[in-house]
Amino acid sequence: MSRADDIVSKILSSDRYEQSRVFSQRVYRDEPILRTGADAFGQAYRQVRTEGQAPAPERPRRAAMPKRYREMRAIARKHRGWATSYAGGGSRLFYLQGKHMEDFEDDYDGVSRLSQYYPTYNEMSDHDLRCYFTWRTRLRAGQTPEAPTSFLYVHAYELLCGIGVEPGQEGFAQLERLWHAYKEVAPSFRILPSRWIHDYVIYYGLDRSLLEPGEGTPLMRGVVLLQEAQRVLLASTGGPWPATGDEGLPSEEDVLDALCALSRYRAERSRYVREHREDVAAVCARVFGRMVEHCHKRRKTDYMEGLFGGPAKRVYTMFPNAIFWAPEQHPDVTYEIAPTERYLCRNGFWWYETPCSRVETNRELGNLMHAIDCRMRMATGDKHPLKERSLPKYQGKFVDEEIAALLKRRAEEEASRIRIDWSELRGIRSASVRTREALLTDEERADEEAPAAPMAVDEDTALEHASRTIDDPGVPVGAPVGAPVGAPVGAGTAVELTDEQLRLLRSLLDGEVPPAATPFLSLVVDAINEAFLDVVGDTVVEFDGDVPVLVEDYEQDVRNALG
Repeated sequence: MSRADDIVSKILSSDRYEQSRVFSQRVYRDEPILRTGADAFGQAYRQVRTEGQAPAPERPRRAAMPKRYREMRAIARKHRGWATSYAGGGSRLFYLQGKHMEDFEDDYDGVSRLSQYYPTYNEMSDHDLRCYFTWRTRLRAGQTPEAPTSFLYVHAYELLCGIGVEPGQEGFAQLERLWHAYKEVAPSFRILPSRWIHDYVIYYGLDRSLLEPGEGTPLMRGVVLLQEAQRVLLASTGGPWPATGDEGLPSEEDVLDALCALSRYRAERSRYVREHREDVAAVCARVFGRMVEHCHKRRKTDYMEGLFGGPAKRVYTMFPNAIFWAPEQHPDVTYEIAPTERYLCRNGFWWYETPCSRVETNRELGNLMHAIDCRMRMATGDKHPLKERSLPKYQGKFVDEEIAALLKRRAEEEASRIRIDWSELRGIRSASVRTREALLTDEERADEEAPAAPMAVDEDTALEHASRTIDDPGVPVGAPVGAPVGAPVGAGTAVELTDEQLRLLRSLLDGEVPPAATPFLSLVVDAINEAFLDVVGDTVVEFDGDVPVLVEDYEQDVRNALG
């Protein structure tokens, strides 16, 4: 016996190993000496774990995927390299898989929690795929079942690519339906699809009426209008701004609308601008003319180019952040939004032409519009002044001078109107009667004695009727005071008032203080003013703060209307 055999024999005959659980039930067999410890330990561990235990039950096999899914997976395996870039091959893979599944329907009972950027079929598990196509089947049936946002984007990609729908009017209708159905329940689905709908109309050449008015379109219209106004001003010999659009200039109110669209300061929301629109428009148009003249003389660029830059042409991305693939290159086309705003496709690339290079509202113009609003309030004593902003001195000078010129014109117009003080007319008439009596002889007095007039009209009524006849030439001679034009004598007023309106007017006539303004009270006042509009042609009740008051000039008209 060799020395090695002797050592092995001693180890195996040792009491320690005889009592070991590992070796107690094993029979020695010849095995390779070169054996890893992990193999030896693992085999012993598995033997110990399985002793006295029942065999583990077999796991149930998962139901096989329908054949159409397996075919779709095969497309991805065939073009494995395409999935690395969705700007190229990945988008094409999505298109091929989508076309393969465009008419497929499923009825699967499951809930998906898929949440992924740029989701595609290839990134979905078998479970998510079946949930998606089940959801799409119900959506096409007219339902709006709950779905993860990723499903909404996948279906939007399908509609953009013309998968399962005819590109054009039908695809537009389904894309818009999807957006309106889910934009409130999935806020992250609100912004991008609205841009895709806009691009869909242009890409597939649909009618311009389908385009929603986006932020850029009013701005571009305003730029075009003011650019044309600037061109006419620089070509003319100068002079005041025409108020009716003479000489090719837009009207003052059109200029105001354009400035509001281009200004960072939202002047159209100002209460003062709304209430004094005509005066504000006159000042804005003339200040714009002064700025055009100033920049023409002092700067290298004209006023509008300094604000918004010159005409521009930039690359345009159709359906940004969407997975989109078209089997054929788009033909060359020009889609015109406005005479100076258009989209062009050349050799498959899209371009956007605009009349200016800057497509956002302007802060400098906003400060100028704010200064006009602020300083007009101060000049007219408005009760709600604005806090002034920093403004170049020369621009402030233009604003102040044009406001002063406006107030001067209004004062001259007011002074040119004929004003008659009817309170003095009674004294003048009485004096003339006394003078006439003093000049008559006794015979003349006897001859003038005549029967009483068929209808007695007191002096106050006659004076008031004369006053209203001069103020309103449409009032016929002989019409009773307070009666509408065309109403027969004795027919009364044509003003129809409700009980609430009558109570309010009578309380105002009696000098009572009505309650503060409420929405209901404002409606009552509006109804009263509308009822009196045809009688006096103006507002008879206005608000002094929150309290309604009767306009003093029309107090007598209201009394006559109420009898």
